[in-house]
Amino acid sequence: MLIFLFLIAGCNQSSDQRDFEREAFSIPEGITETSNNGTVENSDPDDWRIAPFFQGVVEVDAAYPNPVLSSEQVSLDVVVTGVESVSGLRVYAYYGDNNIRPVFQDLRSPVPPGLTSLPLSPLDIAQFRENPQGTYRIVVVDANENVISYGDIRVE
Repeated sequence: MLIFLFLIAGCNQSSDQRDFEREAFSIPEGITETSNNGTVENSDPDDWRIAPFFQGVVEVDAAYPNPVLSSEQVSLDVVVTGVESVSGLRVYAYYGDNNIRPVFQDLRSPVPPGLTSLPLSPLDIAQFRENPQGTYRIVVVDANENVISYGDIRVE
């Protein structure tokens, strides 16, 4: 009976992770507005949530500044709180219809506990460098392509 309960719990967690990943690869809707120092000015409840597989071992702060000018840089702070819990970090920009582009990678495996600040270029995030303005979905994954978090960034 106990084994059966563990199997059901594991299936639910896998199902929750799949649902989270499906939400991650959807069209951006709104942004969490932040200042140049990372202060959240207006929160989007869908942005920068943590996937079920990474609850309690990773924290992701809202990207800042957001919105961002194309000539600036965006910072995305990832805090790993678990020991040997994250194998590498990759960041993708998602444009819809399975159109994604890598914009950052940190292949340390495991990522050491503590703060890792990921510098992101708005021109790399934008679908078209010549006309970068728009709102883009950013997806953070580990080296095994498991979604950790996602959020939206507006380039002005």
